[in-house]
Amino acid sequence: MKINALITCITALLILLAAEAVVRMGSEINSRGHLIFRGYVLDFHATLVERQRRNVEDYLEAQDQAMHIYDEWLGWTFRPNAARQEYEFTINSAGMRSQREYSRTPPPDTLRIALFGDSFTADAEVGNDETWGHQLEMKLNQAGIRAEALNFGVGYYGMGQAFLRWRHQGQHYAPDIVIFGFQPGNLNRNVNIFSSMYFGHLPFSKPRFVLTESGGGLELLNSPVMPLEQIADEFESFGSHPWAEHEYYYSSRWWSFSQLAAFLHVALASGEAATGPTSERGMVGKAIVDAFAAEVEARESSFFVMYLPPRRDVYNSHNGIPQSHQHLLDYFDDAYHYIAFEDQLDRSYLDYGWAPNLHYGPEISSIAGQAAADEIQSCIESGACELPRFEDRNVIFISE
Repeated sequence: MKINALITCITALLILLAAEAVVRMGSEINSRGHLIFRGYVLDFHATLVERQRRNVEDYLEAQDQAMHIYDEWLGWTFRPNAARQEYEFTINSAGMRSQREYSRTPPPDTLRIALFGDSFTADAEVGNDETWGHQLEMKLNQAGIRAEALNFGVGYYGMGQAFLRWRHQGQHYAPDIVIFGFQPGNLNRNVNIFSSMYFGHLPFSKPRFVLTESGGGLELLNSPVMPLEQIADEFESFGSHPWAEHEYYYSSRWWSFSQLAAFLHVALASGEAATGPTSERGMVGKAIVDAFAAEVEARESSFFVMYLPPRRDVYNSHNGIPQSHQHLLDYFDDAYHYIAFEDQLDRSYLDYGWAPNLHYGPEISSIAGQAAADEIQSCIESGACELPRFEDRNVIFISE
């Protein structure tokens, strides 16, 4: 009996060791420095500490040329007046993606729209005139509505950072309409503090919203944001830090040294359970949008949510695969002005229209801009959009 039990234990151990070997042999390092197995990111405490320190050192050596710079309230932002030749990507003096400068006081005869979100809002892989924000502005003007769109989107932003950018910068430009670009991958960023643990190469930390104990509000951690020079040393002993429990991607558990165990952990934690109605990602995301909307509406501006589906979501939609974040889409559609255009992306767009890093290409951005313009035009013409800045709404209509 004891011999059979021993044989069973040895057999189980050999199977686990073989499975560990399969995962290790089948894993690869991606361009962001993450260890990947079958599409899942496998990270470990020891490798994360080393990567964090290396990312900080590499950034500090080349920080004068970096597109992203440290910001004490947002974690990072675009460098003012920066530009890169790739895709004609230009940042103005206020850190917006634009070739133009804007006064904080909007023109008296022009509808001012402000966009907030991540790289899908900034439109990271198209030229300045091809972004959906620029297309929105152009199409509204073509429809006879004098409008301008200020693009506050920043690459790698989480939902909380988009909200905080409104709070610390965007609201001072007095927009009539605010559009939050909901990219569902950002639900993962809701549970992240150290950006390099999720993005791979960006060295900064970020502010992180958590739900209050009563569940009725939000509390902000890491604000002001940890200085860049402090991050590597702080991360070295992060396991004992009170924020450690709020950094989902920090693997200090004993089993994190097993790639097999890490794979099983992330595989089981993905899917609907990870972003569903009762998940922390989902609940924090909903609370952030509600708080964002409340602040926008308190300033007598209209709040819109625009769904910016990544290629995976378009694929799921065409193949009848439920979206784990569908509950949020339904809520946004019911609670706020809602813009969606995924129905306009037929099956040909599963393999067409995407930029190399799977942001929108020019054609999809144009479709997105048209969808946003149509919703805003309809909202204005129906009177559903309150525009208290204009005593006479006719001033924003371009006379022929």
